[in-house]
Amino acid sequence: MKQDMPDISYERSMNHNYMILSKCDFFGKEGDKNGDFRTRMLLENKIPGLLPVTHRLVNGESRYYYEINSLQSLDRLYDKNEIRYEELKALLSGCVSLFDTLEEYLLDGTQIIMKPELIYMNVEKMEPYFVCYPDYQGDVRLSFMAFIDELLTKIDHTDERAVMLGYQVYRYTRNPNYVISEIGHMMEHMIVTMAHGEEQRRVVENSAEIGSRPFENGRESEVRCEDRNALNEAQFAYGNETECGDDTQGYDDEEHHSKRKSGNVGDLIGGIFCIFVSLCAGAIVLGARVIGVFRLSGKNELYLYGAIAMAVMAAVLFFICYIKKRKQDRELEALAEGNTTEMDEQFYSLAGENSMDCQNDMVEYSDSIFDNRQSKKEYTMQQSYYNKSRQPKACNETVCLGDGIVEERMLCGRINGREVNISLNKLPMTIGKLATLSDFVINDTAVSKMHARFEERDGRVCVCDLNSTNGTVRNGMLLGINQSVVLEPGDRLRFGRTCFTYC
Repeated sequence: MKQDMPDISYERSMNHNYMILSKCDFFGKEGDKNGDFRTRMLLENKIPGLLPVTHRLVNGESRYYYEINSLQSLDRLYDKNEIRYEELKALLSGCVSLFDTLEEYLLDGTQIIMKPELIYMNVEKMEPYFVCYPDYQGDVRLSFMAFIDELLTKIDHTDERAVMLGYQVYRYTRNPNYVISEIGHMMEHMIVTMAHGEEQRRVVENSAEIGSRPFENGRESEVRCEDRNALNEAQFAYGNETECGDDTQGYDDEEHHSKRKSGNVGDLIGGIFCIFVSLCAGAIVLGARVIGVFRLSGKNELYLYGAIAMAVMAAVLFFICYIKKRKQDRELEALAEGNTTEMDEQFYSLAGENSMDCQNDMVEYSDSIFDNRQSKKEYTMQQSYYNKSRQPKACNETVCLGDGIVEERMLCGRINGREVNISLNKLPMTIGKLATLSDFVINDTAVSKMHARFEERDGRVCVCDLNSTNGTVRNGMLLGINQSVVLEPGDRLRFGRTCFTYC
């Protein structure tokens, strides 16, 4: 079983870009490969999911030309970026669809090379295209397992759905008897499951969002749970213990103030009631002694005295609570209304000449503290720290750069009639007209979606053409496909119709 990788080269011919795969066969001594029915099936049919290929004999050497116009190899595409869920789903679906299609053409997939550098993507539609090389014989299942292993290292681990899908496919391929065609059914089940989970998550989030708006148009909004069963399932799935109707996360200032007022009134009413009870009990004892209409035994009279004493004590406690709460309310109002001016004046005296510049910052700072109901002492500590941070700091000694100084590197040019400077201090950097995959976008119809890439090698800036349609021109010379050259100061570069000078 031959698994030797072929030699890879590139060629630009008119409006076509080709990737050339070839292996030395000693000038055709191994026989004519075109007689193999699989090779004829590949060359005579346009198989979906495969790169279009033509066969040529050059000086007795067999070469296969794969057309790669407007496509980008998988390794370059995700060299800097990470694979998101939609991209991973499209890539895996393309793999499964390819192997299902190959069966219709009597091909078993052993000639498919599952290497990222030989898998090309349509960056706009995110469709994968694979290489079928007739002189390659490999184990499909082992190649696909190795391909999945490489994909896992490129997945965006902040994307929960991408991680779940990639991990499930990885687990399935660890089965010694796995079938590639079954991965499609497993993915469909996973997608439906995750879509159902997302729907449940949205139900919970929408309920929380509605509950977080207690007032709407001056009236208290009512939370309606039309699908209570779906909400309960979602809460169970995500561990949310919030019940429908109990979705407010706190009280606003008006509710808090009204509750404090109702508490004060309750304490006042409780004190008055205890005074009333003690007066009634005292009146009964006094009436029994003075009027003498009815008699109280010593034991019953003792109970009445005890009730009077307890009522008086309760009344005293209620009144003390009422007075304390009223005092706290007055202190909070005074702190919020009267102390702002005093603190602002103190801040201005410390700030000196910068008082007018700092006024707005100080007002916003004090407002946030009052809104959070912080104490005056805590505010004073934060104010002193804020004032210290505004004081000028001493300058450090000037550092000598020496001979190892690194000059700023940039491209200078014009785009649509305006001067543009592109910094090359953060490399690698991709330029093109597709904003989602390019670090710098050039609005030029002659520029490819991903046109060129700037890289750093041994401290020097290099430019590499990324299989662009119109190519990258350096000092009047057209670069080859994926060819990387070192830039020198003063070099002129042209991408499509847009020109730059490397400074």
